[in-house]
Amino acid sequence: MTQRDFPKPGPAVPLPLEEWLNLTDRAEVGREPFFRGRDSEYQVFRNGVSSLGEGHIGGGTMIFQGAPGAGKTALMSECMESVRLHSTPEDPWVAVSVEANTLNSAASVVRIMVEETSREIERLSGKFPGQVSGSMEKLKGIGQKLLSDLTKRAYTVSTGGMDVTMHGRPENAPNPENIPAEIVFRDAAPILDNVRLVVFVDEAQNTPMGDSTKGVINCLHRNTQGIPLVAAFFGLSDTENRLGNCGLSRPPDERVVNLELLTHEEASEVIKSVLESYNFIESLENPETWIDRLAQLSQGWPQHINRVSVSACRVIAKHEHQVRGELLEYAIEEGRKSKENYYDMILRRCSAQPWIYKKLALIAKDGDDILRLDDILQIAQYARTRKGTPVDDFLTDALHAGVLIETRHPPSRYQIPVPSLGDYLRSLKDDPSSNAIP
Repeated sequence: MTQRDFPKPGPAVPLPLEEWLNLTDRAEVGREPFFRGRDSEYQVFRNGVSSLGEGHIGGGTMIFQGAPGAGKTALMSECMESVRLHSTPEDPWVAVSVEANTLNSAASVVRIMVEETSREIERLSGKFPGQVSGSMEKLKGIGQKLLSDLTKRAYTVSTGGMDVTMHGRPENAPNPENIPAEIVFRDAAPILDNVRLVVFVDEAQNTPMGDSTKGVINCLHRNTQGIPLVAAFFGLSDTENRLGNCGLSRPPDERVVNLELLTHEEASEVIKSVLESYNFIESLENPETWIDRLAQLSQGWPQHINRVSVSACRVIAKHEHQVRGELLEYAIEEGRKSKENYYDMILRRCSAQPWIYKKLALIAKDGDDILRLDDILQIAQYARTRKGTPVDDFLTDALHAGVLIETRHPPSRYQIPVPSLGDYLRSLKDDPSSNAIP
């Protein structure tokens, strides 16, 4: 296998204009029709799956992390689509989506892997009639038997060369959900050894901690028990740290990706494709100026690119065939309002009072947009909710709300992910108490 076997999928088909304009969040779209950029990030994914295709099993785990709105789910959708496009009867690949909160149960994870493999065999059988081998069709039946055993809470455990079947839940038999992950993965290996699986975990910062999770993470990362798989975790900015606490031995640095701003050129390409898809380019006297101004307003943040594009298209659609020059300023103002609405939403997600985040933004500006952990911990001493109770974990709260992201170079430093978010936070009102923070 070569890396050419996993090209980026072509663009998805855009939704009808009215339907697209009525969506309140880009996450509702599913696979984004205007996905652009992220070439270096996608290269990390392509290297991982290519390595699996060449027979390297275990240790290829990838982590993609960033603040809310950075485009993690969109990138994951593109990666999943590339796996589906690559799958053939002769070389079947399976994209497996697993919820983070499922990772504390090996039986549940294996159940999902087997179910998705069965679905992929059915899909290939329908798409390529007569080309799916008999052995693959048989695997589907064996997989159904394993699923039945799991569902009935009966499980066959190999011990000393003998098969011991546990039915029901006798007092002296372990709960199948709690059987060591290595045993569950090992017994599923004969079903899955003729396919390659890419396991996708979204919102991976929510991975539960515990011994059972550590066993599952170990099987997904290194000790796959012979199942040809690679795992890709997508989550908020502290996902790498969370997975480390859940038993993931630190993956190679080049397999951990922080999703940050797109370039101005990439943002412009997205906005241009939006205007072209809905035949708005010809309505504009100077489309290049529209594209450039909207891309500047977005600052390359994927969530903002979508918001300013929607705002501009609403203005153009409302004034169809009468798009005058001054309407660009109206579209810019609408896009700016949409950005501020997004920042209002971020602030509502935060546990502490707003003036605390203003202090963060002011200190960041004085420090070349970089915050040290000591700076944050000092501010955290004064973090109180709007009801006056302390915020238990101020830093985690700020990361999950999207106020901060952790930098990788240097480590243990933090920054506000979008420049205009810093401006917004600095514009907030001061704390009514004059001596809140020295």
